[in-house]
Amino acid sequence: MSSGTPGPAEAGGSRLALGPASLRSAADARAQAEPSTRCPGGGVIVPDGRTDYEKLLELLGNPEETHLDLKASVDIAAQDDKVKFVKDVVTMSNRPPGGYILIGVNDAGDACMQIGTIADRSRFDGAKLGSLVRKYIEGEIHLRVQIHEHNGNEIVMVFVPHHRDGLPVPFSKDGQYPKPGGKTETVFRTGEIFVREGAENVPIRHAHWPDVLSAYTQRIREESSNFAQQMIREFLAAREGSTGGAKDVPLSMNMDTATFSDATLALIEAGNDVRLRHFIQSLVQIANPELPLEDFERMLNLWTTFCAQALYFTRADLVDEAIGRLREAYTRLGIGVDDTRKRLAVVIRLYALGSLAVRLEAWETAAAVALQPVPSDRYSNEYIYSSWIRHAQVDASRANLTDGRHGFIISAARELLVQHPPMRPDVAESDVPPEADVGPNDVLLNSLCQFDLAYCIIVFAKGTGHAEAYPSSAAFSEDRADPIAQRIVADAGVRERLIADTSVGEIAHAMREVFRRAMTESLTYGGRWWGPPPTVDAFIKQHDPQIP
Repeated sequence: MSSGTPGPAEAGGSRLALGPASLRSAADARAQAEPSTRCPGGGVIVPDGRTDYEKLLELLGNPEETHLDLKASVDIAAQDDKVKFVKDVVTMSNRPPGGYILIGVNDAGDACMQIGTIADRSRFDGAKLGSLVRKYIEGEIHLRVQIHEHNGNEIVMVFVPHHRDGLPVPFSKDGQYPKPGGKTETVFRTGEIFVREGAENVPIRHAHWPDVLSAYTQRIREESSNFAQQMIREFLAAREGSTGGAKDVPLSMNMDTATFSDATLALIEAGNDVRLRHFIQSLVQIANPELPLEDFERMLNLWTTFCAQALYFTRADLVDEAIGRLREAYTRLGIGVDDTRKRLAVVIRLYALGSLAVRLEAWETAAAVALQPVPSDRYSNEYIYSSWIRHAQVDASRANLTDGRHGFIISAARELLVQHPPMRPDVAESDVPPEADVGPNDVLLNSLCQFDLAYCIIVFAKGTGHAEAYPSSAAFSEDRADPIAQRIVADAGVRERLIADTSVGEIAHAMREVFRRAMTESLTYGGRWWGPPPTVDAFIKQHDPQIP
């Protein structure tokens, strides 16, 4: 069980004084600075398996959708609620990659179940709930459950994973409960298969099968290519052991990330810039409008792997070239929904690379990732965004793909890094905790939040276009992001490399605005930001004093 957010006094230290009036002013300034980005429609849910309090805050406020089911209450002791809950769980599990069920949250996404409503919390033990569900299906299901307390309410957070074999599961017996008058109500029948479709549980139809089986077909594809990938890896290892080394190994878009990483490293060690730059030049194909989203993301993963390996092995020059080539491709994307999803996919990978730059203290690269101005669309240069990151966020909101909140970007980037170790060459597998154990010292989540805060400060200090920046890290504890701000104020060298050719006054003013905005936005998530740390607060007051 976790409790709600601590108050300002508990946060410790002197914090920048930003009262309600200041918060309203910051929100008004944001509205005037750029077109409205809050649109009706579902948010983007990242079913990464985490059940910590920060993940709960990320989910609260979102409407129901395919991977998020909201329940105002569930009495697990009552037969009717019990079988309905079983149906909800099995239905959620049939749509990859699974999703969340929040009990104690109404349809508006607000907590609504006062603490003490659940008489016996042990009834919501994950193992017990799993056993309950397994009585109605043939197969296994392992639920992750955590009960949180939030603003005087209690919420049962249930993560429902997709089935390991990738296949949908039918019910193995009827789910029924007695009604008054001796009648029986049937919630589901033996052999039925239900899937999530938006906010509803619906019987599976022909149109559902491609998505329902996507994880299964992906596994089959991976298994069929494993032999070929292994042959390539053995070839690379053999060439490495030879006198000549792997000097002429081509980088293919058909490699998986592990094989591609090995090939990239071999070329870097051999100093074969011709092959390395040939891959960078080949990125032009990513802008092909006919390229399916799945293939686009696969190529982006190779781009991210290439940049991660090059940065880790001190070839920042190659990273700069790769960033430039990706920016060119980004500006050629069109205006359809798939193009918007592609932009979001780019931003998620930018966060992955930016977090590595923070961990490696490659400050120039972090700045290059953050500060890439792009036009609002490929057909006009009248409205230029200071950063492609903000452009993608705004575009997604306008397309109703998000509800204007973007904490999911950080969660999605972390999930990407967990799934692709070559994108995090500095973080060993042993340093990546299971989803259920993500704590305050999680190196991936913390460095992602720090890159996010750095990106915002850079854009506010140096951005020459419109739209400024949105602190996605406002969805998480400020303790995750604060270290980068403390580093900036403590080290002039970091300031010069991260925010070059900018006065301390401009940096201090940028930090003031970023923290004010983060505090405003954090209210959406329950208010987890109380202001800059004491050293940052002192820096701001010294170099950007406010006129009374």
